[in-house]
Amino acid sequence: MSEQALIDWIRKTAPRFGQGVRVGIGDDCAVYRPARGEELVFTTDFTIEGRHFERPAYTPREIGYKAMARGLSDLAAMGAEPRFALVSLAVPDEALVKPLMRGVFAHGVEVAGGDLSWSGKIHVDVVACGGVPRGKALLRSGVKPGDVIAVTGPLGRWKKRPRPRLDLVERIRGRAHAAMDITDGLSIDLDRMLRASGLSCEITAAPPVARGATLEQAWHHGEDYELLVASGKPLGEGFYEIARAVEGKPGSPLPPKGWDHFR
Repeated sequence: MSEQALIDWIRKTAPRFGQGVRVGIGDDCAVYRPARGEELVFTTDFTIEGRHFERPAYTPREIGYKAMARGLSDLAAMGAEPRFALVSLAVPDEALVKPLMRGVFAHGVEVAGGDLSWSGKIHVDVVACGGVPRGKALLRSGVKPGDVIAVTGPLGRWKKRPRPRLDLVERIRGRAHAAMDITDGLSIDLDRMLRASGLSCEITAAPPVARGATLEQAWHHGEDYELLVASGKPLGEGFYEIARAVEGKPGSPLPPKGWDHFR
């Protein structure tokens, strides 16, 4: 199948909602019109064969699903709801394009453009755009002294089909002071949040441990796709306190042993 035929298939198959996207797949650029009082947040993530997944352990559909989930998890951490995505693929075989894109489409997010190319290994690049009410985006740097720091679920197991915590966006937006998603490991992500906020913390409890994982993995493993949230008061059911923010040398008292691409 030719590149143009694949683009035509993607354009016809991609979820479309007509809410904000005025020009989508097929032009040189997408055109998006945000709603009144809305700010847009953007994130981009590579999903690379040999780095983020191996074949045949992952099917093409699972690869596409995970690639989109990574971007949507970042949007959730900002308190944003998805508006559209741009998806670029480089693959060694054109037959991989359709199942990969079906995995992307499984999230129900409008794909407004992207690119196709050849590569000896699969590379998926997702640019995800989300919308958030003006001034309400959650930043890593917003932690305040005395804040409860919590996670949103059990940690420690590599997730083939991660669930972006978009279901929690309305609960944390306006109630949390800061948030980020846990993908590189709780210990390193906690350290990053505290450094960004210029604070330290006291560990008050161990994180919930996923079935089959160890406490060591829950602290340091990564690829959890849960949220790390700081709030002035407990957020209720489904949030598990692990620490309290305090004044002190910025950073976590725990060694940040999580994932580092260049370490």
